[in-house]
Amino acid sequence: MNKLTTYIKNLDLLDFAFQPIVDIDTKKTIAVEALLRNTEKLGYRDIHHFFDAMYEKGLLYKVDILLRDKALNKFTKLPDHRELKLFYNLDNRLLEMSDYRTGTTDDLIKKHGLHRNNLCFEISERHEIRHEMKRMKQTLQHYQDQGFCLAIDDFGTGFAGFKLLYDFTPDVIKIDRFFLSGICNNPKKKIIVTTIIQLAKELGAKVIAEGIELESELTVCREMGCEFVQGYLVQKPSRDINDIKSIYSVVQKVA
Repeated sequence: MNKLTTYIKNLDLLDFAFQPIVDIDTKKTIAVEALLRNTEKLGYRDIHHFFDAMYEKGLLYKVDILLRDKALNKFTKLPDHRELKLFYNLDNRLLEMSDYRTGTTDDLIKKHGLHRNNLCFEISERHEIRHEMKRMKQTLQHYQDQGFCLAIDDFGTGFAGFKLLYDFTPDVIKIDRFFLSGICNNPKKKIIVTTIIQLAKELGAKVIAEGIELESELTVCREMGCEFVQGYLVQKPSRDINDIKSIYSVVQKVA
């Protein structure tokens, strides 16, 4: 951790906002996604710039473990956290780090009195692993075999969503906002989203419609068989854990 010494104090400035993920049928919150905040206070343009810098410095894995610990700690402050999942974004480039090792996550969840089923790793398509794609598949399969939930984030917008879907069946597919924005009046988007939902169900994966902002979008997603919803319509990300509700009336009203 020597290379990280100068960053530890500054990393204390970082925080997580939680955004609820709600079951459309029961209207209950089943999970929260942890979204990193305050990277601009460390001098970075945005979150992507921050993680790119950590990757280039070879600190990505060390920083991720510290952030994972911080997110889990905050998650345990939620009143019903034992019945919820924490969706945590995993930058797949950390698998390229020379110091990457397995087993750390188990240590962290035990530290916070949690179980493996309380954590779901989101794998984004934003970055393509430059080397050792085989290792990535093995590592993701390892997480899944150990009982961790795995989700493909931003599905359909990145490098290899369908290939990831083929190589290992995720537990969850998160349909990107791009395909849901304006879906009510866009037959092409309806066809694509319907196909994704049907494919996911055939493979045994759950589907989250993310980025939902309008009641009409939620209604269409429900009609197409989407099971879970996330977005500004339900609630914007909040750093105040007291903002997270167990049931959301807007989903109850629409669904």
